[in-house]
Amino acid sequence: MRKRFFLIVCWILLAFPFNSGLAQDGIDVRSETLSKESQIEVVFLSGLRDLEQGNSDAAIEKFSSILAINPNLVRVRLELGFAYYLARQWNRARNEFFTALSGDLPEPVRIKVLGLIRDIDARRGFDWDLSIGITNAGDQRDYDTDEILLDFSGLTLPFRLNRETSNEIGLRATGSANFRRPLNWQILGADTSAFASATFDVTEAPTSQYDDYVFGTRFGLRTFTQNTTASFGPLISTRLLGGNVYENRIALQAAVERRNQSGGSVFAILSVARLHNPTSNRLDGHEFDAEIGVRRSLGGKGVIGASYFHEDKSTDDTFENFTRHRFTIFGQVDTRGGFTFRPSIFAEHRKFKTPSSLFTGNPDEDSWGGSLRVEKNDLFFGNGFSPFLLLSYRRTKSGIEAFSYTESGFEIGIERRF
Repeated sequence: MRKRFFLIVCWILLAFPFNSGLAQDGIDVRSETLSKESQIEVVFLSGLRDLEQGNSDAAIEKFSSILAINPNLVRVRLELGFAYYLARQWNRARNEFFTALSGDLPEPVRIKVLGLIRDIDARRGFDWDLSIGITNAGDQRDYDTDEILLDFSGLTLPFRLNRETSNEIGLRATGSANFRRPLNWQILGADTSAFASATFDVTEAPTSQYDDYVFGTRFGLRTFTQNTTASFGPLISTRLLGGNVYENRIALQAAVERRNQSGGSVFAILSVARLHNPTSNRLDGHEFDAEIGVRRSLGGKGVIGASYFHEDKSTDDTFENFTRHRFTIFGQVDTRGGFTFRPSIFAEHRKFKTPSSLFTGNPDEDSWGGSLRVEKNDLFFGNGFSPFLLLSYRRTKSGIEAFSYTESGFEIGIERRF
């Protein structure tokens, strides 16, 4: 399998010239005084030798260091994607190949790159991801006021809400383990594989009441063609707050993505879930989620996209019985210095289906906010980990002032790259 992929990438390299002057005429890499372009080419050729020898970790470091100097080098990005493939970092490999589609590539090369993405989706075997960081735990909301007016049959009385306001620094770990196996049959002309995955998102705080654990597993079937990937299967998860089970969820989820040769894609996700809360049957119910979006790679070094998300949650609890609409614009760009910036902004409206008759105002909420994730791609710790920083902010305005708040968060840590 590795040999076949290496031959494909070699074909790609021969199909178009090395970008941005890395192999210009007149450059002598043996000269005592090397130009920046020559130094880059020396590192690039060394990375190619690492790939030939199966040393993907060293190749990732070398190709990443080149893109830190010039993120426009599409040929280097393709090689980095292949190095991630050999390291079994499928999501990173897929992202690099998709980003490269918007670069200056001949059509036959674009077709080959789409084939690489398809082969990644059709992969077999086991892979895993892990990130560990420091984050703020506990109640992050800063409410406009703790005073609320309630209506008792025409008599309006003020009350003060007793809220937990402490904040702590905790440790967060997220990760996944995935397994896939190709099947020897087709669905509507598409190849098929079976998959299973387990995920976790654990926040451990000094005070156990702020511990937040989410564990999930998903399995099912995935189909794929040159331009389309789709999946369907059950999703089971459980969430523990403060050491107690807060919610068990059993869902069916379907997802599809359609790609083109110029680096554009359309995606959609549908999910129907049954909810169970062991501590209160008022929180039992069901939920329907739907998301549709588009994204496109830009200039061979970035991605921009937008999505619309709809959620319909039905329970007997007043605050957990609502519909929500959210519009998001997101992006990704690689810059000099070895940084990847992943900004995201959103606007959201949540409408409560059965607001309490005690409220003197409309509790419906309008929110806006965003997040920024910064990754350092050319700095590595230990066994293939690199640093990241995540910042988030949210402003929510309710028709009831006591439910209006601002919320901010941060996380700084390391994530596995190979």
